[in-house]
Amino acid sequence: MPTPTFIARERELALLHKEWETQNACLLILYGRRRVGKTRLLTHWIEKTGHRALYWVAAPTSTKNQLRSFSQALFNFEGSGVAADNFSYQNWEQAFEQAARMAESERLVLVLDEFTYLLPHEPGIAGILQNAWDHRLKNTNIFVIVTGSHIGMMERDVLAPRAPLYGRATSLLHLQPLPFANTRSFFPKYRPDERVAVYSMLGGVPAY
Repeated sequence: MPTPTFIARERELALLHKEWETQNACLLILYGRRRVGKTRLLTHWIEKTGHRALYWVAAPTSTKNQLRSFSQALFNFEGSGVAADNFSYQNWEQAFEQAARMAESERLVLVLDEFTYLLPHEPGIAGILQNAWDHRLKNTNIFVIVTGSHIGMMERDVLAPRAPLYGRATSLLHLQPLPFANTRSFFPKYRPDERVAVYSMLGGVPAY
């Protein structure tokens, strides 16, 4: 099945490019409602640029399973072989330390997609990431991108002044639905009134 054509998001792509080009450690927080296009934006940017990237997606499961999944993703990404099914770092601190080591000698992207799935099962994960950023990650060549679809949780546990990661992000990006003007690109053969009807039903959510 062919990949759908990527439309719009020029400002967002420019921000990703700007962060990458700094050549310093970057932490970008990307959030927005489900199906608004966060994952598509990032995968398109990574595919288009060819940047070396580890894209990990959290799932609504236990912290043990989450840590094992992330640990195996790190191990496999490093290229030392394929991780055993039961392989896992002992804790998140060790996992983030490994990510820091990998980024000491090369510029790479680390995407923690759906970070809000981690928060209920590992309440201290934001603080662990903050500590890893302060003491290790920010001194490497890494570009960390944290995404979340639960806007309330992201605002409370990641972006709020009392949240551990407050003030650490080099950029914040609240991805909004596409504006009506972009319907012309999605539906070039539709009349204006037809595009209005479609937009009124679907809004600016690309997945719909």
